[in-house]
Amino acid sequence: MIFATGMSFTTAELGKEQAVDYIRVDNQWMAIPEIDCGQVGLNNCRVKLQDGSVHPIYDIQNLSSLKKTTSTVPFPL
Repeated sequence: MIFATGMSFTTAELGKEQAVDYIRVDNQWMAIPEIDCGQVGLNNCRVKLQDGSVHPIYDIQNLSSLKKTTSTVPFPL
């Protein structure tokens, strides 16, 4: 019984997905909650912060990892 309980904790980590995305603010990476950009398209997925600024969203901390969408409207954060 103890063995099965211990294994349940290890398998929980295997299915864990990325829960954050990234934006660049003042040339610094900033982690944000993962944004569902909807259907992948040709447009850059963007987020609008509470201060009104709009930033492209990256999947990882790499400038070539822009997330794509069909939406032309920034997603609110």
